[in-house]
Amino acid sequence: AVVSTQSTGSSESSIEENLLYWYSLAKKTIIEAQHPVTGLISAHPGSDTWVRDCTYAIHSIWALSLAFEKQLSDSNRSIHHELKYRTLKGMRGLFRCLFNQKDKVDKFNGSQSYLDSLHAKYDTSTGKTAVGDDQWGHLQLDATSLFVLTLAQITSSGYVIVQTLQEVDFIQRLVLYIHYAYRTPDFGVYERGDKNNRGIRELSACSVGMAKAALVAIRNLNLFGAQGGPKSVIYVPPDMSRQCNRVLEAILPRGSKSKEIDSSVWSILSYPAFAVEKDELLTQCKENLKDSLEGQYGYKRFLLDGYKTPLEDTSRLHYNLGELRNFENIECEWPIYLIYEWIDELFSKNIETACKIKQKVESLMVFDEDGYPLVPELYFVPLDKVEEEKANSGSQVRLCGGKIPFIWAQSLFIVAGLMHNDFISASDIDPLNRRLSANKKPASIVQIVLLSSNERCQEFAEEHQIPCSSIINNQVSVINTNVVAQFWRDIGLTSLATNNSRPQRVSSLQTSVAYQFENKIFVALPEYSLMSSYYNNLDNEIFIQKTIARLSYLSSQWCFSGRPLIVIILTPEMCFEKATSRFLDTLKSGSFQGVQVKLCSIQTALTTSFKQQLKCLPPLTKNQNGVYILSHQSGKLKCMYNLMDGSSDGTEAQLIGENASDRWDCLTKHMRDEPNFVENRFQEVENLYNLASQEKCWHVIRHCSALLCKVHPSISESVLHILVTQRQISFGEGGNEETISHPPSTAEFLDYIQRHSKEKAILFAIYQEVLLYLCEIIQKNPALFKGILRIRLDLLIRLIAKETSGDADSFDQMCMLRPIEFYQFISKLLSGGITTSEDEELTWETIRYIDGSLNRLPKNFHHSLYSLLNLTSGIDINGNVIHSFPLTNEMTAGEPQFAISISNWLDKLPNPQLRQLYVEVIMILGSLQKMIKRFPELIELHTVLYQAHDLFVQECVVDPTDHLCGISREFYLTPPTGQYGTLSYLTQAIANLYC
Repeated sequence: AVVSTQSTGSSESSIEENLLYWYSLAKKTIIEAQHPVTGLISAHPGSDTWVRDCTYAIHSIWALSLAFEKQLSDSNRSIHHELKYRTLKGMRGLFRCLFNQKDKVDKFNGSQSYLDSLHAKYDTSTGKTAVGDDQWGHLQLDATSLFVLTLAQITSSGYVIVQTLQEVDFIQRLVLYIHYAYRTPDFGVYERGDKNNRGIRELSACSVGMAKAALVAIRNLNLFGAQGGPKSVIYVPPDMSRQCNRVLEAILPRGSKSKEIDSSVWSILSYPAFAVEKDELLTQCKENLKDSLEGQYGYKRFLLDGYKTPLEDTSRLHYNLGELRNFENIECEWPIYLIYEWIDELFSKNIETACKIKQKVESLMVFDEDGYPLVPELYFVPLDKVEEEKANSGSQVRLCGGKIPFIWAQSLFIVAGLMHNDFISASDIDPLNRRLSANKKPASIVQIVLLSSNERCQEFAEEHQIPCSSIINNQVSVINTNVVAQFWRDIGLTSLATNNSRPQRVSSLQTSVAYQFENKIFVALPEYSLMSSYYNNLDNEIFIQKTIARLSYLSSQWCFSGRPLIVIILTPEMCFEKATSRFLDTLKSGSFQGVQVKLCSIQTALTTSFKQQLKCLPPLTKNQNGVYILSHQSGKLKCMYNLMDGSSDGTEAQLIGENASDRWDCLTKHMRDEPNFVENRFQEVENLYNLASQEKCWHVIRHCSALLCKVHPSISESVLHILVTQRQISFGEGGNEETISHPPSTAEFLDYIQRHSKEKAILFAIYQEVLLYLCEIIQKNPALFKGILRIRLDLLIRLIAKETSGDADSFDQMCMLRPIEFYQFISKLLSGGITTSEDEELTWETIRYIDGSLNRLPKNFHHSLYSLLNLTSGIDINGNVIHSFPLTNEMTAGEPQFAISISNWLDKLPNPQLRQLYVEVIMILGSLQKMIKRFPELIELHTVLYQAHDLFVQECVVDPTDHLCGISREFYLTPPTGQYGTLSYLTQAIANLYC
C-alpha cells in the first residue's frame, strides 16, 4: 500500500474509498488502542495513559468524525456514529481521571506546589493514578491546558462532553489551575524540567502558550452547548490570558531558561494553540526553529539533547556535569515536528510548501505488514557513526527508534492527511478561530466617565465643558475593586468550589466592564484607585499617569464586545491641579497619544459598554463617598498596612515646628537621643506622616513611611510582574547582594527589604516605590528593558541619588522629588534620555555608570563571550575567574541560563563604570578573535585593560590623583570610538599581547 494523502478522483466512490483508508489507518494505530471501559488511549500496548498523548489521539478520532459527517451516507453512517462517541468516550475518560483528583486542584490553587498538581499519566484500565505524587514529574501545565483547549474546541463543534453542573464547576476550577502557568515553573513537555534532567522546573513557552490558548478558548463557552443556560457557562477573568500572553512574549523566541530554542514551541505557534499574536515574533520563532533544529529526519527537540542517543547512559535519568556537550550534532531528530510544520502550512494555505513537507514526512514512514504507514518516534545516529556525524553534521544515515508508531505523531499525521485531502477544513478543527490570533484587531475606543464628588467638582467639569454627573445622585451604582473581586469569586461558584480557590487579583479589564444583576447596573472604579492612601498616589499626576497607561492597555488588549469604560471620580484636590485641566482638555480632542477616547456621560457609555451578567449579588453598603462597598468592610478601606504595629507608651514628645519639615528635624533629634523612639512614639510618627501628606512634603512622607514600615498593597504583584518577564531583582551590594529569580510570597519579599534597609531605613520605602514604577514601565514599554537581565535595585537607587544630588550616598535630593518626577526620572534613565542641568549631553563616564548600574549589555555580547570561552580554559578579571568547564559544555550561547551565569560573574566587579569597560574589552576581543594567533590558557582581561590604559596615559594628559580602581577618570570619560577612543587603545593592547 502507499500513503494515500491525495485525492484519487472526483467521484463520490473514490472520495469515500480514500476516507475509508484513513479510517482504517486510524483504527489500526489509534482506535484499537482505546480501552473499552475507560476510553483511555495508551501510548503503546500495556502502558499507562499520558494526558497529552491521549488528548492528541482524540484529535485524530474527532477529525475523522468531522470528515465522515461531511461525507455522510448510508454506507458510512455507523462509522461516523462510532467515531463521534469514541471521541466523547475518550474525552470523558480523561475528564474522569482529572475529576477524581479534584481535591488536588484546590490544593494546587493555594500552594502551586508540584506535589499538589494533577497527575500527568494514569492507569489505562482503571483511570486511577499510576504512580505516586513524588514519583514522576507530574506538573505539566501544557498537558492540562491542552485538555481544556480540546474540550472547548470539541464542544464548539457540537459534541457535548460535560454533562452535569458539578462537572461544569470542576472545569471552572481548572481555569484557575492552568492560569498559574504564567508564574509556575513546571516539568514541561519532556517531563524532566531543565535540559540536564536534574528535576529543576522551568517556566516554559509551551506551557504558558498552551494555557493562554485554553483560557481564551474556554472563556464564556457554554459547556452544555445549545441546551445550556447561564449556569453552564465558563467564566474567565479577562486578564488571566493577558498575563500569560505578556509572559509568553517575554520568553519567546526561547523555549525556557535552559533551552535556547525548543521544537515543542511548534504546538503553540500553530495548531492546536495558535498562541502567538505578533506576526514578527511568530516569523522569528519559525525561522529560528528551522535554522537551528531542522534536519533530514525531522527536528531536534533542542540543542545538546541526549535523549535516546547512543551515548546516553540509560542507567540514570540525569546528566553529569558537563556531559551535554557529548551530544552535540548527534541529537535525535523527531518527525512529529515536521508534521506540525505540515499542518501549519495547510492552515496558512501554502499548498506548494505543504506538499514538499508531506513528501519528506512520507519518506520517514515505517510500514507495517499490511502496508499502513507508521510514524516513528525519532531517528538516531548509530553508535559506529557518531564520530563521523559529529565531524560533519547531517552526513550519516540515521535509524528509526523509540515507539513505532508514536501515537502523538501518528494522530497529527492523520489530521494532516485529512486536511491535505480536503476532507476537513481549518474551520472544522478550529471552530473557535484560534488560527486568527495573529490577525491585527482594530483598536477599541476607550470611554471615560467623570463623576463629581461635590458641587465644586461639578462646576469644574462644567467650566471645561465636560459631561459629568454627581456620584451621589447617579442612578448607576459605583463599586470599588473589592466588590469586583467578590463578583468574580462568586461567578461559577457552586457547592464544590470555595472562595479560597478563586483569584483575588482585580485587573484593569475587570474594572472596565459594567456588571448587571437583574435590573441593577454597576460600574467600577479603576483597580489602582484602591491604593489611593499610599503616598505615591498623593501625587495627582501619578493617578493621571496610571490612567494614561490604562488607556493604551485597554485600547490594544480589549477582548469583549462593546467598548471599555474608565470611571473617574473628580475630587477637590484634582480640580486644583493644573495637570488635571491639561489632561481633560487633551481627552476632549478625542485622541490621546494615539488612543481614541470618548468623554461621555454614564448613560451614554452604558449603551456601548460590555455588561457582565452576575449570578448573585453580595451584600453591599454605600459609604460616605457614595461608593458601594462590601457590607463586612469598614467605612474606610484599609488600602495599606503598617508592618510594624507600634503604640504610645503614654508620654508625649514635643515635635516642635511650624510645618512637617521642621517637625521632621525635631523627630530626627529625638531618634538620635532615644534609639527606640519610633516604637515608643508610634502615633506621633503617624501624625507627622499625615501632616506631611497634607502639605505634600515628600521627603518627610517617605521617611515616615519607612519608619512606620508602610507596605503598598500591590507590591508583591509588582515584583511578580517584573520577575515573570524573565528578569531578576537584587537587593544589597557587594557580598551582601541577594537575588530574587522566582516570585516570593509577600512575607518573603518584606523580609528582603527589611534586612537590606537596616542601615538606611529610607530604603524600606524607596525599594517599594522604585519597584512600583519599574512594573508600570515594563508593562507600558518593555523595549526599554532590552539587554537588562538583572535589576540591581541598590545600584539603581544610588544612580538616581548621584544624578539628583551629585553624590550616590546622599538620598536627600532624591527623596524630595515628587512621585511623578521620580517615575519620570527612572523612565528617562532606562530610555537614555537623562541630560545634565544645562541640557548638555552626558559624559561617557556617566553613560558607563548608567549602563553598568542597569546591567545593560550590547547586542551579541553573550555570543562573543561564549566563543572566547570555547578558545580558552577561562577568563580572569583580577582573580575573578569564569571557567569554560562546565559552562560551555552544558549551555549554549543564547540560553538565558548562560546569561545568568555571566551576570553573576560580572556583578562581582566593584563599580558600574569599571564593569562597562570590561564589557568593552570582551566585545573587542570577540570581534578580533579570528586575527589572534593564539590565546593564553587563561585570558586576563585586567592585563588587556591596564595595558590599554597605559597606552592612553602615554598620549594624553591625566591627573594621577583622580582615578578609580587604577583607571584614570579621563579614560572613563573617553568615548569608545574614534581615533583616540578606548577601543583604539584596547585594540593596540590586544595586538601587543596576542598577535
